[in-house]
Amino acid sequence: MSQKNKVLVKINGQEYPIVGAEPKEYLLKVGSFVDDNMEAVAKANKKLSTSMIAVLTCINITDQFLKMKNNFEELQKEMQLPQVEIEELEKYIETLRDQLKEKDEAYFNLEKKIEEIELQQQEDERIKALNDQLLEKDDDLQKAQILINDLQNKLFDNQIKLVQATKELEEYMVKNDLKKNNRDFRGK
Repeated sequence: MSQKNKVLVKINGQEYPIVGAEPKEYLLKVGSFVDDNMEAVAKANKKLSTSMIAVLTCINITDQFLKMKNNFEELQKEMQLPQVEIEELEKYIETLRDQLKEKDEAYFNLEKKIEEIELQQQEDERIKALNDQLLEKDDDLQKAQILINDLQNKLFDNQIKLVQATKELEEYMVKNDLKKNNRDFRGK
């Protein structure tokens, strides 16, 4: 079982013990955040009772939390879209690789037939027809390779988008932590 930490914090002029598994610094930060918010509500209207200040503070903090949660969920959805596209492209690339493997095998088989035909010294027309088939298969292979390269480029672009979305989420979270830290600092 994890160790419990206990700190004593002052909120709206009253001392309260806070107990939790989180580090003491975090627990102090939570207490300071609540105190700062209650102080702001109390300064806005000096006629409110302590319980009214506490309720309004809870409402304000809940509003902030729900807005941040909504923003976080939206960012998560945005991050999932490129991932779904990447998975679909990977499946398509795998299908193309299977097709390329089949074409490679067909290409190998055609080459083997040409060798047998040359060894048996069959008619030039038959050899020419097989060479034409090989050229067609070679063109198909080149087209398939170009398509695979294009899909790999799209996959790379989507991975970059995913990294950018992750970075934006991290920057957003860091920005919100800095705002919160500034409010904590100004309130002390």
